[in-house]
Amino acid sequence: MGVEQDCAVPARADWVVGSYETKCIMWNVNADTGRRYRLYPTEEQAQRLASWGQTCRWLYNTALEQRQFAWQQRKRTLGATAQCVSLTEARKELDWVADLPAQSGQQVLRHLDQAYRNWWDPQHPAGPPTRKRKSARLSVPFPGQAIAVRRVNRRWGVVSLPKIGEVKFRWSRPLGGVVRNAVVSFDGVAWHVGFGVHAGVTAPEAHARPGTVVGVDRGVKVALAMSDGRMWNRTFSSPGQERELARLKSAAGRQETARRNCGAKTSNRAQKIRAEIARTEAKIRNRRRDFLAWAANRLCIQHATVKLEGLHVKAMTATAKGTIAEPGINVAAKAGLNRAILDKGWGIFEAALANRARTTGTRIVKVPAAYTSQRCSRCGHTDRNNRESQARFRCGSCGYQANADVNAAINVRDAAEAPSPLTGRAVRDRSRKASCRPPTQRRRRTALETGISRP
Repeated sequence: MGVEQDCAVPARADWVVGSYETKCIMWNVNADTGRRYRLYPTEEQAQRLASWGQTCRWLYNTALEQRQFAWQQRKRTLGATAQCVSLTEARKELDWVADLPAQSGQQVLRHLDQAYRNWWDPQHPAGPPTRKRKSARLSVPFPGQAIAVRRVNRRWGVVSLPKIGEVKFRWSRPLGGVVRNAVVSFDGVAWHVGFGVHAGVTAPEAHARPGTVVGVDRGVKVALAMSDGRMWNRTFSSPGQERELARLKSAAGRQETARRNCGAKTSNRAQKIRAEIARTEAKIRNRRRDFLAWAANRLCIQHATVKLEGLHVKAMTATAKGTIAEPGINVAAKAGLNRAILDKGWGIFEAALANRARTTGTRIVKVPAAYTSQRCSRCGHTDRNNRESQARFRCGSCGYQANADVNAAINVRDAAEAPSPLTGRAVRDRSRKASCRPPTQRRRRTALETGISRP
């Protein structure tokens, strides 16, 4: 069997930021699809990748702090090109920053640039950039020019990374294009490498089954109910796994409280418990994503139009705790509802639909969500008493009976398209005051300015 090789170097590279020559090279990367593979680094390679991931997190947070400080104090806007000068100085002074490949540091700054562009885009729903938490997923970005991908045999491939060399990954699917960038990440269970690939993906002019329409109702008991009567649901964790996860989180909470009271460092035992929590949650998360990707794929292949309720999931799952002056009500019940919504992955399903629709020509339509669960799909009578229970719907006017979720899905299918919600600029205007407030007295000087060591 022959060995297949894939060139990872783009055919063309242009400047992204700046119009003058600089040592900080910013390449234009155009990826229209992604490929994710399981990575199998050696123990030594994994340790170095983990160190790089922490450095990337520190660099992102420090660069964000520097930009906020420059705007608040001097009304000056910084970009990735300008911050590369500070990054170069930090690499000279700090060995652990110099150990990170220069291209990865530049990619981190480019990602921060993109986060700001998304925030400023009136059509983009993103809010202002925020700091990356220490407990967040480790990730190290690489531009396409810095890596090379090679297929070894039918099951395995290798990716060549700067300063590390070749790392094995499971060749579970073809690349299908030219690699433009890569991100190596660790989710608590395993390492993965994600490639941004330019495959020339374009939406077809028409769907293979034109005229087919389906309404989808998202629920907390049944994940997805369709207007044609199908109901898809799956549990992502067993009762025993949930009990074990609750026990581990309780133990981690007690250890963190004790650590703060005595001012000690995090113990090895606490780190092991946190790692076990991360592994368990990653397994649950992978099962959820697999199910929702499968559901989105089937719906997009079978239907030219998929209608959903226009829900603002992030606002729906906000905490109800309130403040000391104005405490919230029914906090425990709201917290339980939030967990149920997040467990079913409403937002993930919506993103999976949009991603799959690019290649099938499916149109995703959002309709007003008001009263879809209370309105009779046969006569239109709307009354809260129509829904007798979570699963049973019986119209008080015409006597029509059906599953409550299926009835809601039919209403979604027959509803008119909702107007586009305010996003992007409206979100930016609402959050500008909070994101640009003056720094507190306890603010540390940025490490890129002073060369302090990593916390």
